[in-house]
Amino acid sequence: MLAENDQCLNDIVSSLMQLKSGRYESEDILAFNRCEAYRKSLLNNHTLISYEVFGQNKSMQVSEICRQATSKSIWAQFLYLITKKNQSPYFLEVGTNLGVSGSYILEALKSKSDSNFITMEGLSQLCQIANEQFFKISSSQKYTIIEGLYATTFPELFRKKINFNILFIDGNHRKDATLKYFNNLKSHLKLPAVLIFDDINWSDEMKQVWKIIKSDSDVSYSIDMFKLGVIIINKKTNKFKAKHYYLHLAY
Repeated sequence: MLAENDQCLNDIVSSLMQLKSGRYESEDILAFNRCEAYRKSLLNNHTLISYEVFGQNKSMQVSEICRQATSKSIWAQFLYLITKKNQSPYFLEVGTNLGVSGSYILEALKSKSDSNFITMEGLSQLCQIANEQFFKISSSQKYTIIEGLYATTFPELFRKKINFNILFIDGNHRKDATLKYFNNLKSHLKLPAVLIFDDINWSDEMKQVWKIIKSDSDVSYSIDMFKLGVIIINKKTNKFKAKHYYLHLAY
């Protein structure tokens, strides 16, 4: 991978090596500790969250959502590291949830003047919880939470005319929806761009959509990390056949 001399690939390899070695700068360790303190507070939060907006007659406690649906620390640290290594990260997260991964991303953006973070979430209560946490980390000018169902929030996002170079897609684990996000977002990229798809082996649908996405003609490189699927789109390399890599990170 390093022989490709591609900066995005280099950043991903470097981030994985840091995760495996556990060799971080002191500021990174402090940031991780702050984010994990937030996670711990969520695990002790028994507020009920309603899913009525999705047409579901159910509620879950914040603590239960945190246990089941937030990014584990090792993957959140991966997002932090690749964000920190990017000189001008414009980050889009599809699926805010409780803002755990978003906290890591914002921590990585704190010292970067040319950067921005936009995250999308359908549940109003989760948006409120995440916003309270984000505001403790950074100025509200640094981030935007777009609230609502994706059918309405994606048009709102595109009206902002912002191009992104890091994207974390974790809001819907269905084949058609994920593929639609990918195809629509391709025209809103700041190249070279890294797109990260969560839970690519979570279901047969996600396995199918990952196979389709990594074979797309615009993709320059793909990295299958089993939990995450990462692609790099870089027009400079598209005259070559896409290269596919498999990396495993124990977790």
